[in-house]
Amino acid sequence: MKAVNPIRIGNRYASAILLMVCQLLAPLPSSAETGDAVVRVRDAWVRETVPGQSIGAAYMRIRSKESVELIEVKSTASKTAELHQMSMKDDVMRMREARAVAVSPDKEVELGPSGTHVMLVDLERPLKSGDSVVLKLIFHRANGGQLIVPVQAVVKSIAEEPMHGH
Repeated sequence: MKAVNPIRIGNRYASAILLMVCQLLAPLPSSAETGDAVVRVRDAWVRETVPGQSIGAAYMRIRSKESVELIEVKSTASKTAELHQMSMKDDVMRMREARAVAVSPDKEVELGPSGTHVMLVDLERPLKSGDSVVLKLIFHRANGGQLIVPVQAVVKSIAEEPMHGH
């Protein structure tokens, strides 16, 4: 019987490339609960759009074991993604870009339709119910480091949207 030789990688650059390829081929976690042991994201969803609509919105719940700030979001579904905050002033709904979203230890933060949320700007294509959108959440840690959490958000029609107690 012929012995099977393991694959040998001659240098650390090749090893690093192989590791990156393996990570790219691994499936993303479901939207039910994602992230590492520090940050958990659940209930991630994106509102369905109509043809010609260039802006979309993403929502989710975030919990962290340490103080972090969500400072950036990236998505392959749009050219840019921005954190936005809605508020009421003098019976007028206002929306403005938010620089960051603070997440305190063991307190859940909701990014929802009537508050802080992610705006997907210059959509690459219409977002259809049942599809999914890949988001990359970038957090700033108190120790100065960054934490990147990939999230797969399901696209929901208006009929499927959570009512948030309304």
